[in-house]
Amino acid sequence: MIPFTQYVRGLAGDDDLVRLDGPFEVPVDVLAAEALRASGPALRFQRSTGMDLVSGVFSGPDQTQQREARPWSRLSLGLGLDPEATLVELLETISTLGPASGNPEPTYTGQAASGTDIDAQDLQFPQGETDTWPAVTLGVASVSTADGTHWAPVHGSVVGGDTLRVRVPDALSPLIADGTTTTIALGVPPAAITTAYLLAVTEQTATPIQSCGVTGTVSLVPTNGGLVPSATEVVMETTVVDRQPDFRSDRREGWEYVVESGPLSLSVERVRTTENPVIPISPVGRPLADDTRLTGLATAAALYHRVNNYWGISPVEWIMLPAEAELGICFVASDVLYGGFEWQLANILFSFSSLFDTVVIVDEDVPPQDFGRVLADIWLKSHPARDWTFSEPDAPAATRPHYRRDNATGSRLYVNAAWDPRWKETYIAPRVTFENSFPNDVRDVARVLWDELATASGETIENESSD
Repeated sequence: MIPFTQYVRGLAGDDDLVRLDGPFEVPVDVLAAEALRASGPALRFQRSTGMDLVSGVFSGPDQTQQREARPWSRLSLGLGLDPEATLVELLETISTLGPASGNPEPTYTGQAASGTDIDAQDLQFPQGETDTWPAVTLGVASVSTADGTHWAPVHGSVVGGDTLRVRVPDALSPLIADGTTTTIALGVPPAAITTAYLLAVTEQTATPIQSCGVTGTVSLVPTNGGLVPSATEVVMETTVVDRQPDFRSDRREGWEYVVESGPLSLSVERVRTTENPVIPISPVGRPLADDTRLTGLATAAALYHRVNNYWGISPVEWIMLPAEAELGICFVASDVLYGGFEWQLANILFSFSSLFDTVVIVDEDVPPQDFGRVLADIWLKSHPARDWTFSEPDAPAATRPHYRRDNATGSRLYVNAAWDPRWKETYIAPRVTFENSFPNDVRDVARVLWDELATASGETIENESSD
């Protein structure tokens, strides 16, 4: 388990986090959104009062621009992987956090947020330009029942010193009655927030976390509302007082486009924090926001696991729902086993998720980190008249695309950007590369000239700096 503060320090150690000292004349959600738009590093907002805030820690650079970093590198670090881990390694790791990984024995240790008790308003949650009240984002709701503890993502607002108005998945509502004690955990380890998102997007919020793989990774402690990670920055123990409050906001976190959610009004009974708390925030509704990236990765991990267990074989190499397309397109690299397989694969993906209405299938050797090549294969290998297939116009409206908001039916589209498996190898032109386009002697001379040019450039730069 990597505690959240250790994770933030790791990002700073990798030069992937910038510290900003307050006070801030521009709302922090605006600064956070601009940093994400510009594919900048994660930000830490250091404040003289209240808790420190960090944004962009679960997101990453825009894949439509040439960047060395990958959009999943930060979360890979948070889940104990190398920042250079592949997308497949990350998807497989996320899958192990859910119920499919067996029934590990929970580990109990320490005490969550062992600092002093304070008032919720003393934390000074950030308030955006259009927010009625300070916003709470990227939280985990914990509810205890006879079956065990249940986790779900939660976001909402601080209405007063002792009142929260939040939204949780509808699947959690039957477990919460008036007077039920619920704990809101903020600044939890990356594995915990990822698990909450995974349970939500797979509609398994009602599954106790005691049957999830995360309990073998994250140490837990009991609270009045349920189990939370022992390394939690802020713990808010609350009681449900109203199941139909006026939420006063039409903004939704990414997971709310996968499952239905509903509002709750919570009375804050107790707030505990670490000595110097730091919590993540997300500029909800902005491009590349943390909640959108988490939703895309959790959904991709769930689809990757389900599809590769559907036939008893594993033809799919990777699945990606890029935040750049606001989760409205599903890209999948797969071995096309036979003619017509791509059509079956697209329909299975449509049946497993209502987020997107477009599926793009590429060959299994196309790397996900080279998003330019993924997009280029659409124009290189697919013909709009033959390989772009629209369904009948009676498909349910996808929840993420912006161009249909009336819930009317429409068409789905799948694009076959993979080579036809019935073609002979001689029909497929080899990809033009340096290695296969020139003879060995020409390549050797070119490498020598490149090395000499690189050496000369380095000497020039050194001389200029010394002058």
